[in-house]
Amino acid sequence: MKTIPGGAYPAMITPFTLDGAIDYPAVGRLMKWYEDHNCAGVLALCASSESEKLTLEERIELAKCIVEHKGKMTVVVSGHVSDSLEEQIEEMNAMAKTGADALCFITARINKLAGNDEDRFIEILDQLVDGIEDKDIPLGFYEKPDQYNLNMTPKILRHCTDTGRYVFLKETSCRSDAIKVKIDAVRGTNFGIYNANSTLLYQSLKDGAAGFCGIMGNVHPDLYQWLCDNWEKYPEMALRVSDFLGTSGEILSQYPAIAKYHISQTGAEMTHYTRRSGLEELKEQNTYRMHQCERLTESLRAELRNLK
Repeated sequence: MKTIPGGAYPAMITPFTLDGAIDYPAVGRLMKWYEDHNCAGVLALCASSESEKLTLEERIELAKCIVEHKGKMTVVVSGHVSDSLEEQIEEMNAMAKTGADALCFITARINKLAGNDEDRFIEILDQLVDGIEDKDIPLGFYEKPDQYNLNMTPKILRHCTDTGRYVFLKETSCRSDAIKVKIDAVRGTNFGIYNANSTLLYQSLKDGAAGFCGIMGNVHPDLYQWLCDNWEKYPEMALRVSDFLGTSGEILSQYPAIAKYHISQTGAEMTHYTRRSGLEELKEQNTYRMHQCERLTESLRAELRNLK
């Protein structure tokens, strides 16, 4: 039964050059930045990656570059953006051949075909899985915020746990009761629930979540990894870290450009160009807020280093 490590999985951004091409040297620097910040892994080719703005060929080459620079991290890769089942199978087979550690299905892509019908969702999911040539690669889901997004149900989750292949769910309901229902549905299996919500992360870890997977992993992922690793050992400090993560989790205006700006300022040079909006002008209050957050983060990091 395959598993992946628990902990922090940033929703990975894609660096671009100023003419809009993927900046592959910057991708390598970004992966080193994630690794230096103790991330367990990354969720690649997701919404933060601007996957819908990338061609299939670009997604394949980007995934290969990410895998090449993954170091000790785990790479969970999505990358299917098409509507038809046949094209989604083609996309996921291409992703499986890049060397990624796990494939992640976007629930909205399946649910658009299923029409919010649980049984139909399971039927289409099984067809999708049957079409994947690599029968051993671990699988997962990403509840991408979308008009067709499906909040995964216990029935679907239990269907998945019966296969033993599913190891990952990026959970985006932002409701502690809904998160716990999913944790309970997969409890005792190798299927990990990774909460995307900074404010509710601590509670979800206490309920049995495997870790964090969200956009704030592009600001201070080491704090998320610390909380995942130490919430039981240092409960008082864990509450402080949780309070900081919950309140700082609202600072990402102009995302993902502001995240690219922050990472460039803290060790991995890249432009803040995005294919969604080009080289937009960053508001002074947003860049200033990022510097304020980093100063507070450094102070908290110093305290964590001194823990006995």
